Amino acid sequence: MQVPVPQFGERAAMIAQLQNFIGITEETKQQGPEIWTLIEPQADELLRAFYAKVRAAHINANVTEAAIQPLIAKQKRHWAALFGSRFDEDYTSGVRQLDARHREVDVDRMWYVLGCEALKIAFTETIVDSSLPPIKKGRLIKTLGKYMAFDVALSLSPYQTELVD
Repeated sequence: MQVPVPQFGERAAMIAQLQNFIGITEETKQQGPEIWTLIEPQADELLRAFYAKVRAAHINANVTEAAIQPLIAKQKRHWAALFGSRFDEDYTSGVRQLDARHREVDVDRMWYVLGCEALKIAFTETIVDSSLPPIKKGRLIKTLGKYMAFDVALSLSPYQTELVD
């Protein structure tokens, strides 16, 4: 079944509604880049560990050793865009492309959600292990949860996909 992809103005309204619901505010948006500053230096290591876990679980045959480095590069671009807090056409377009690629290589939605949660746990551990004061860690972890939920919701939304199964 074909579902029309909303124009950016419509997507912008939907994005604003999602952000309002989950509590992504202007203050929260300032914390996104702070999160990426903590995660980015460890991103290669975290993502290699994630893909090792995916391969060990035999979740998807497309995750070969040769595919891992390009996947890591794409993941880093995606997370940098999310935590950059712009939520613009480039970001939403990237989410649509990511979702389309996951469908193309037959990533089960169950594994997609669990994979995002596994990354959220790794990102949370990075924040917890930082030298930041506990109150700051708590705020960043709260923001991380909001951003990850927003990202997954946007990716799984039928409004972001051109074909609905």
